[in-house]
Amino acid sequence: MFGVNFADGRIKGYGLWTPRGEKAFYTLYVRGNTDYGKNDFRDNGDGTVTDHATDLMWMKVDSGYLRAGLKKDGRMNWQHALTWAENLEYAGYDDWRLPNAKELQSIVDYSRCPDATKSAAIDPVFEVTSITNEGGVEDYPFYWTGTSHCSVFSAEAAVYVAFGRSPGWMRDRRTFRRVLLDVHGTGSQRSDPKTGNASNFPYGRGPQGDVIRIDNYARCVRGGIAELRTSARPVEIKY
Repeated sequence: MFGVNFADGRIKGYGLWTPRGEKAFYTLYVRGNTDYGKNDFRDNGDGTVTDHATDLMWMKVDSGYLRAGLKKDGRMNWQHALTWAENLEYAGYDDWRLPNAKELQSIVDYSRCPDATKSAAIDPVFEVTSITNEGGVEDYPFYWTGTSHCSVFSAEAAVYVAFGRSPGWMRDRRTFRRVLLDVHGTGSQRSDPKTGNASNFPYGRGPQGDVIRIDNYARCVRGGIAELRTSARPVEIKY
């Protein structure tokens, strides 16, 4: 099942069983507005897709299709992704940006994944670059967000969403060898260092050996209104 880790903000798939038995989890319940989170995509016919549920306009393609000026077939570190999005002119618009974590999460389609549907976890109205993952298997990218990952010491990592598998190097309990598994599931939300060299993390990091890529893809967005609430009154910030 998927759950939100409120200790670090990550969204991941969690196994329901351990060798010791069934696992238990905390829950938060909700009521009302059963249409919340349902997308209303419209292909605008110009290389963009509008989600009328959020009034956000998305690039129909990702950075893998727009390789001019980019290295590694459209992949880039976080700082490069920010700059690229800020300077992007696409489909007649020049106000593109990286989505924040909640915006990017809003277009994940959890009914799709490479193993079940042989597709990325996103509506087919979008085009997705196909990649070969660390296990040599056809897969789909991690996409950067503009959101920094919260840390006690620094903001050296940024949030991404995995639209393909979410692999990690786990140790086999019997052989103790590291095995590459889809430990967190398609559609998970994790983080990568903003800069650096992925070769410094040959077996990932963290207890599940989360794969570190650093050079990820981008799918830009435009539109939206953020509200900054103060003690006096809300102030609208348009971007």
